[in-house]
Amino acid sequence: MFQVAVVIPVWNGEAVLGRCLDALARQTLPRDAYQIIVVDNGSSDTTRKIARSYAGVELLEEPQPGSYVARNRGIERVRAPITSFTDADCEPASDWLEQVLRAAAANPGFGVLAGKIELFDEIAPEREVFGDYERLFSFPQAHAARGNCATANWASETALLRELGGFDAALKSGGDRQMALRIRAADRPLVYVPAMIVRHPVRASRAELVRKRQRLSGGRWDRTAGRPRLVHVLGITAIDTMRRLRRAAITRELSLRRRLAVMLLTLQLAGVAVGEFFNLAGGRKAARD
Repeated sequence: MFQVAVVIPVWNGEAVLGRCLDALARQTLPRDAYQIIVVDNGSSDTTRKIARSYAGVELLEEPQPGSYVARNRGIERVRAPITSFTDADCEPASDWLEQVLRAAAANPGFGVLAGKIELFDEIAPEREVFGDYERLFSFPQAHAARGNCATANWASETALLRELGGFDAALKSGGDRQMALRIRAADRPLVYVPAMIVRHPVRASRAELVRKRQRLSGGRWDRTAGRPRLVHVLGITAIDTMRRLRRAAITRELSLRRRLAVMLLTLQLAGVAVGEFFNLAGGRKAARD
C-alpha cells in the first residue's frame, strides 16, 4: 500500500509539468511507497501527453474549471493515508515526501503540514522588482497556524480531507486558506514544517503578477458571499496594502531604490484589485486559478 500520495492539478502546463514530475521521480522514498496523481483541468496543449509519458503517473481529467475541484477529483483516487499537494510548476526537494512522513509521525493528529516554499528564478536586472515583491509577500507558510497554508506544499490525512468534503469547488482562488481554517476549526493543528521543501517559480513579470492579483481578488470576492461585499473587500484591500507598504519600507533585505520600487508596485497592484472588485460587482465571473 502507498504511504503517501501526491495530487497535482494542472491546466495548460506543458512548459512546466515535466520538471515537477522529474523532481518527484527523484524522491528518496522507494517509488512503490508513493502515488502520483495528475489531474488535468481542461488543458488544450500537450499536458496530458507529457503526464502519460511518465511511468506510474495516474492521469485524471476534471473538465470543470478550477484547481480546487481538480484537487477534489484527485482526492477521490488517493490510495494512501496521507495526501500531499503541489503545483505543476513546482519542484519538490528530493526528500520532500520523506520529510512529509517524518513530520506526520512527529505530529499525531495533525491537520495540515505546511512546508517551506523557496522561490526561484533568474531575474533580469530590469525585472528585479517583481522578484522582490514575490519574495516579500508570497507564501507566508511560516504563519501556517493562522491559516496560511498554500497547496503548493501541503499534506493532510486523506480521511480528514474526505470527512470535510474536500476543498470548496466553487472557489477559483483562496480555497487553500479556507480549507485550512476549516481544518483548524475541527481542532486539528496547522503545522509549519521547514524541512518539507518545495521550490516555486517567481512570477517575474508584471502581467503574471496582475493575473495573480486578479485571481486572488476573485477568490476573496467569492468567499465574502452574504456580506456587503464591495465595502468589505475594499476595506480589506486598503488594510493589506498599508501593511505591505510598511513591510517594504522597513525591510533590510533591499536597497532604498528597490524598496521604493516595491512600494510603487504594491500600489499599482492594489489598483488592479480595486478594478477587479468593481468588475466582479458588475457581474463578471472570477478568474480561474
